[in-house]
Amino acid sequence: MTEDPPIRLDEQGIPILETAVAGTEAEDAWLTDPEQVEPLLNEAQIGQLIDDLADDLRKLVSWKIETLIKEELGRLLQEASERGSEKLAGDIRTQLRLALPELLAGVVRAARKTD
Repeated sequence: MTEDPPIRLDEQGIPILETAVAGTEAEDAWLTDPEQVEPLLNEAQIGQLIDDLADDLRKLVSWKIETLIKEELGRLLQEASERGSEKLAGDIRTQLRLALPELLAGVVRAARKTD
């Protein structure tokens, strides 16, 4: 059995397709035979590509989860703020109504003392 030539890679380490296979030919291709594919998957270059792909997918999933969580938290905070702001405004209004008579009386007393 002759040894296959090494897989050629471009500058970025991506394998270069040298012989294209038509769709009808692909059905009979040797890549459908697990015994033929297993040694290919054990090659260091392919292993590195699989590791890189797995790392990229992990980062993508983490980024997507983080984005979704940020969006949902933002939405929940906005809703809570809108619900609470009306009550807060009412509470402030009530406190001002309760405090204003005493504050005004204090201002008038202070003004009379300076006159």
